[in-house]
Amino acid sequence: MKIKLILIVLFSLCLANTTCGQSDFKISQSNNSFLIKTLNSSTLIAENRENLISVRIYTLDNDSASAGFESCEVSYNLMIAISEFDENPNQNVFEIGPFINPKFVNWTKSQDHEKTIEFEYGVYDKRKTLHLNVNINELKIIE
Repeated sequence: MKIKLILIVLFSLCLANTTCGQSDFKISQSNNSFLIKTLNSSTLIAENRENLISVRIYTLDNDSASAGFESCEVSYNLMIAISEFDENPNQNVFEIGPFINPKFVNWTKSQDHEKTIEFEYGVYDKRKTLHLNVNINELKIIE
């Protein structure tokens, strides 16, 4: 009798899953050229998901020869995505650039609602350092 009851319960669960489960999918193509370029050309270079915010930093190339040299070097913009942790989080994305060969160095300061980021950029023998402070509402260069 127990086996019969277990089989009925399992059969009912399988039937409920097939009748109530997701069966329709929607496929669409984006016509947003900036979104298409961003998703196809960006690379995640740093991520910090602690305290009350999440910060992700991506490089986005500016096409061949954008660095201004004859060698077809590419310059990059940094895309900094920031989000609060919540069911309906505040989110923002900041773009800064162009940079030649940007490299994430480290997180220099981390508070509850803001992060400070250290970057290097420039040609190999003339690198410069840049500090950026980011919170949910703004991105600032620290002098």
